[in-house]
Amino acid sequence: MDNEELVETLNDLVRINNDRIQGFKKSIEDNEDAQLNDLFRHMMVQSQQFRSELADHIVRLDGSAVDETTSTDLSSKVHRAWIDIKAAVTGKNRDTILSSVEFGENAAVEAYEDALDDEDLPAHIKTLLESHLSKLRASHDQMASLRH
Repeated sequence: MDNEELVETLNDLVRINNDRIQGFKKSIEDNEDAQLNDLFRHMMVQSQQFRSELADHIVRLDGSAVDETTSTDLSSKVHRAWIDIKAAVTGKNRDTILSSVEFGENAAVEAYEDALDDEDLPAHIKTLLESHLSKLRASHDQMASLRH
């Protein structure tokens, strides 16, 4: 994998984290459950940290990072998931919100797994992505446990 391909992969993950942040932000705006909102805020901060770490690596690779705060990818799996969340949140039903957020977390996990499938990832990038993936899986499991 050359630097250009690696930068594109990392930028895709920046976009995924932007999608995740926007989804949680919308969920907080449309939801009155204080417990969920605290959890969603924590997950927004988590994605902001992931996004920053990814951008740091992109810069080290002499690449151009996508706009960290606004860039999303309309074709990304996560974006479609968050569209579903935004639609579902309007009902303000806790189970519906959690189900939709869990779906979005599934998509984020899948995107990281796809990135990690590339055998040519440098070891330090692979370690970073594995760390992010572990935390994403924990977030997903937390959502699933709240729903059940």
